[in-house]
Amino acid sequence: MNIKGFNFKNILKNIKLSLPFGHKKAVGIQMKKDFARVVVLEKEDKYLNLPIMPFQIPLVENAEHSGQMIKDEFEKRGIFIKNIVVSIPIGSTLFRIIKVPKTSKKELEENIEWNIKEDLKALHGETVYSYDIIKEEENEYIVLVVIAKKDILEKTLQILENAGLNPNVIDSEGVALINLADAEKAKEEKLKDEDNICIMHLDLDESYLLFFHHNITVQSLNFNVRNYEDMEADDKEEAVNRLINEIDYFFLTINEPRVIYVSGLASRYPEIEAYMQLKFAARFTLVDLNPAMALNLNIEMNNKKYLSEYNVPFALAYRGL
Repeated sequence: MNIKGFNFKNILKNIKLSLPFGHKKAVGIQMKKDFARVVVLEKEDKYLNLPIMPFQIPLVENAEHSGQMIKDEFEKRGIFIKNIVVSIPIGSTLFRIIKVPKTSKKELEENIEWNIKEDLKALHGETVYSYDIIKEEENEYIVLVVIAKKDILEKTLQILENAGLNPNVIDSEGVALINLADAEKAKEEKLKDEDNICIMHLDLDESYLLFFHHNITVQSLNFNVRNYEDMEADDKEEAVNRLINEIDYFFLTINEPRVIYVSGLASRYPEIEAYMQLKFAARFTLVDLNPAMALNLNIEMNNKKYLSEYNVPFALAYRGL
């Protein structure tokens, strides 16, 4: 099975960038086990508009029923776009950036498989992988390899088929977030020369630290948003302290970034970011990763931080334009 796409925009400064599709309207869908988040973007001249507000659809175990639920929600909102950009959960993917000698296509693929043979075992069950040559040097290629769980990928495709949708690109949400952070970083003069990207993403079923330098590293975070909502004040402080300790431990062996982008459901709890910034002091600067700024959205709303919950589908939809 081939994984379509993995077209990258602005991951590395020296990557040969793929061109956007050139559509005037695009849909991004972040697929999770129990829900899907949807964003529709519309391009008008130099601006990006939100023709409808982002929304979330609950999903069930049955792929046919889940597909019908998506289809019903699209029809209710008057969304008739069939070609979409979709992500699979970050826990279902692994990333490797490798260097291989310039050879024939057959030898290139043999070299790639040799380099990732241990990674293929790391994801339990059957896996598939896709690769892109992201840079060509004199005697070697720099290759990005994305490995995915086959059952998750197939389930995603089944749901979309039942919804009557066709994925132009299937992506990992980790790459989507890197693209969005890179777009926001490019708008900050003082951050343009920063050569890495670090994102703390908090979500309902997966919270993680995402670090991009010469490779893509994902560190799962032991932070449960559902539990946090019901905690007493002292327990919340303890939970955030554990989060800080996890991040401290992660950077024992990796070059520290100047900035950590804060993404996802963290926007619901401003006290988390405030307390973490207090504890980190001048070591890191915490910056909201927000599509309104990253994508120059032409939108008027009181609380744009709410949009951060939809960072992944925003980045996916942007790729479709």
